[in-house]
Amino acid sequence: MVTETMQAAASDFNIKLEVIYAERNRIDMAALGIKATQREIPPDYLILVNEEQAAEKILLAASKKNIKTLMLLSDFLPKQRDRVGFPGGKHQNLLGAITPDYFNAGKRMMTALLHCAEQKQHQKPYHVLAIGGDQLTPASIGRNEGALSVIQQQDELTLDRFLYANWNQQDAKRLTLKYLHWAQQNKITPSLIWAANDPIAIGAKAALAAHGLTAGKDVCLVGLNWSSEGLKLVKNGEMLLTDGGHFLGGAWSMVLLHDYHQQQLKGIYTPIGDIRFQMQSIDQNNIDLYLSHLGNEEWNKIDFTRFSLSNINGSTQYDFSLAKVFSSITE
Repeated sequence: MVTETMQAAASDFNIKLEVIYAERNRIDMAALGIKATQREIPPDYLILVNEEQAAEKILLAASKKNIKTLMLLSDFLPKQRDRVGFPGGKHQNLLGAITPDYFNAGKRMMTALLHCAEQKQHQKPYHVLAIGGDQLTPASIGRNEGALSVIQQQDELTLDRFLYANWNQQDAKRLTLKYLHWAQQNKITPSLIWAANDPIAIGAKAALAAHGLTAGKDVCLVGLNWSSEGLKLVKNGEMLLTDGGHFLGGAWSMVLLHDYHQQQLKGIYTPIGDIRFQMQSIDQNNIDLYLSHLGNEEWNKIDFTRFSLSNINGSTQYDFSLAKVFSSITE
């Protein structure tokens, strides 16, 4: 979905976009990225995701060729920042980053679970299984910390396990099955499952079914991605919500680079800086509205040029909200 929205935006701005996949393998990512910087004709701009903190080596290689680089979805962690510096600083080619607010997404998801348990009058304390993606990627760390911040402040919540499923459905199902077996042996009634993405939530749902439990009825469940599968679960009440909108960051990166390039043509070389955009939950309150607008995932009907500041007189702030996305849809 990141690629698809990014391609739709690139088309609107007449940007030639190439996407290379490392399949979440940090060794492959570093090798592929460095290889791209060594081409006879290197790219004008490079967009990196700091997957498992692997982007640093690529930035250094890009710096030698002065390839302008923008971070997407996962920026450098503080310990890396000491080495790479800030946009326009130590490495002049580092333009900045466009990242979602993962912390508040994770926090919002756990808060919704708490409210769900209260409404269903589950037995206190509410037992929580949290399943993250990994422990290294900044996007995962932010979500995890957001979830934990709610648990630490709420005495009604008891965190039984915080496990990691490598972002995939199969591992999530296996881990959830083990947890449910443990809970059964210890006469614990699970109430809440916090899943870092929709595939993890779907795996957890399958494990619940194998134990004779129904997601959305016996156990409150949340996910993240706005995936078509996740939206279906929200629609039928099996999943409380799917948070997301982060995949639109790829499109927003096209907007930012277009505007930066236009400024360069005018002789202005100010770095983009760090831009944070909000994510949003899709639940029973707004799922029909979302499905009616974007349920078919035809991203090319969004006019992404409407988000460019160069096309909005006097505006200095980007509006990457879902409401603006809806208003930018053309038939």
